[in-house]
Amino acid sequence: LPKSSGATPANSERPVYTPSLLFMRDDEMINTNVGVFYDAPGLKHPDYFGFELLKRIFGTYNIDKNSEHLNDCTKQYNAMHTLLGDLPDVTLHKAHYFAYSDCGLFGNYFFGNEVFTRMMTCCGFSVTTLYGNYINEVEIFRARNKLYNELLASDSVVGTLHTIGNQILQLNRRVPRSEVAKRVAHIDGYHIKNLCYEWFYDAEPSVVNWGPCESTASFGTYKYYKIHTMGTVTSMHHALYF
Repeated sequence: LPKSSGATPANSERPVYTPSLLFMRDDEMINTNVGVFYDAPGLKHPDYFGFELLKRIFGTYNIDKNSEHLNDCTKQYNAMHTLLGDLPDVTLHKAHYFAYSDCGLFGNYFFGNEVFTRMMTCCGFSVTTLYGNYINEVEIFRARNKLYNELLASDSVVGTLHTIGNQILQLNRRVPRSEVAKRVAHIDGYHIKNLCYEWFYDAEPSVVNWGPCESTASFGTYKYYKIHTMGTVTSMHHALYF
């Protein structure tokens, strides 16, 4: 008989995503920090490159470059910017995708005036669910071009070695830029819609508010926040945005 052991092999355990609510009130914080994050695929998952493109679809919002005083927000080719443009004191927004060999985390970070804490939290839910129903192809083209420009941009030797090193450790191979470009080139609105519907619709989000966040911490029930991941909900009293 072959030898066997009841011990778990090293590095064989997979991290488990646990959704939660965290409210840290800090009235000395100048503005409120808001994070809405979801479980996401890892580097070896077929949806990995779709999430890399989705990260660039959400992009980055900066009040100095994208707010109403410079651009008409209703005419911007970015659904997130359209919502944030109506909130005059939202300073910053960034989309993040942290992918590892066997798991991942995707979400949006906001930083803005405490008056808009509820609205910023709602934006983290609404656009991801909206893309599961409809997304403009223009947003995909702009995100794809942004990714191509990043691939063609000059990088330092240290940055290149850092990228290659992570790929070797997590994938056991080097992923050339041409492969990334080819995989992203085939992604269109149909794929993004199905991706968002699968990962974000009626999903289990994790919500974090840090700063003067009493306007959201007073609710304190997970169900109230989770219901925003369902785009079929139209009841006004369920919406954080109002």
